[in-house]
Amino acid sequence: MEIFDKARELGEAIVESNEYKTLKLAEAKQEQDEEAMKLLEEYRDIRRQLGEEINKGDVSEERMKEIREAVEEAYEKVTTNDTIVEFLNAQSAFQAIIDQMNTIISYHITGKIPGGCGGSCDGCAGCH
Repeated sequence: MEIFDKARELGEAIVESNEYKTLKLAEAKQEQDEEAMKLLEEYRDIRRQLGEEINKGDVSEERMKEIREAVEEAYEKVTTNDTIVEFLNAQSAFQAIIDQMNTIISYHITGKIPGGCGGSCDGCAGCH
């Protein structure tokens, strides 16, 4: 069916895009960076711990403050690690491409731009 052929072509074009290639390289680099992986794991553990304690329901204000500070400290470490920042930037750029494609597809299905068209074409993926 032609629609599936177009979907396959789109998938192939996505995989060949610079944004996807950059994302995959940044992802591989991050996975090979022991320090980055350690920071991410610590951040996940602290967030998980915070969630568990909140779900218990009777967490003291002092304990909440301690955990919140630990989360903020871990987040600061994560967001200042060059390898992680490179990955997050690549992920953001790739997501922007996916969002633009979804807008274009949505427009051609509904005739409307999600969120509306303000008339300015600056930064627009193209609806007119």
